Amino acid sequence: MQEHDFIKLLQKSARQQKKEMEAVPFPKFFAFAIVWLSDHPWRFLIPLAFIISIILRGVIGHEYTNVVLAIFRGI
Repeated sequence: MQEHDFIKLLQKSARQQKKEMEAVPFPKFFAFAIVWLSDHPWRFLIPLAFIISIILRGVIGHEYTNVVLAIFRGI
């Protein structure tokens, strides 16, 4: 592939990516979230897991521990 063709291909890909980003609702938010989560996913995932765990424990009750163990045991 010639350098000129490669540059054209890159430009075409960049235009396509730009169109897709403009079609996304709240593009600035998602661009920020993607960069932030790619660098520090544990900042989001650990608190989210904790919150989900508290909610499920409140909904399911004492059986929550047995449900989690059953999931990891493979039922």
